[in-house]
Amino acid sequence: MKTIWTLIKKDLLRDARHPWGLVVFMIIPVLTAVIVSLVFSPRADFQKNVRIDLAVLDRDDDFLSGVLRSVAGQGQAAENLRLHMVKTEAEGLRMVEKRKVSAFVVLPQNLTTDLLDGKPAAMTLYKNPAEAILPRIVEEGLLVVCSGASEALKLLQPQIKGIRDMMGRDKMPGSLEVAQIGASSIDRLRTV
Repeated sequence: MKTIWTLIKKDLLRDARHPWGLVVFMIIPVLTAVIVSLVFSPRADFQKNVRIDLAVLDRDDDFLSGVLRSVAGQGQAAENLRLHMVKTEAEGLRMVEKRKVSAFVVLPQNLTTDLLDGKPAAMTLYKNPAEAILPRIVEEGLLVVCSGASEALKLLQPQIKGIRDMMGRDKMPGSLEVAQIGASSIDRLRTV
């Protein structure tokens, strides 16, 4: 036991003569913890400062593209996402080149109809090469929206077909028919 105390005393005396190694060794974990807490802490002022400018060319101009546009104007998305509607693809690309937007999305013609018919549809995304993070956020957001819409359409396909059939008729649908479709939609969603 005496030899252990002698070794500890010897190490402490050596560290007392050259304390910088011990100081650095003790400061590194503290600095790492401070940096991690600063980066990952939920600060409201940081979240308000992040704004994604997104140019959108809507060639579809139908129900689903309208829903996508309206979602961007509500809640947290309204604070952090600014849509710039453009008339031509050249105008959107020019905004990307001039670094006015983080990304440019082209919603194709017949997007709503193709999705409701179960046909494949593709949106085009142009990312600003001068930015690294915000275009990636747009890309991931689009993937989430597309995956969610695709799965929702698969899940509610019979109900959507019923709604489209009702809309194609010349007369107003009956209340009972509308209620049945609504109830069956809710039942389908509860199975998820």
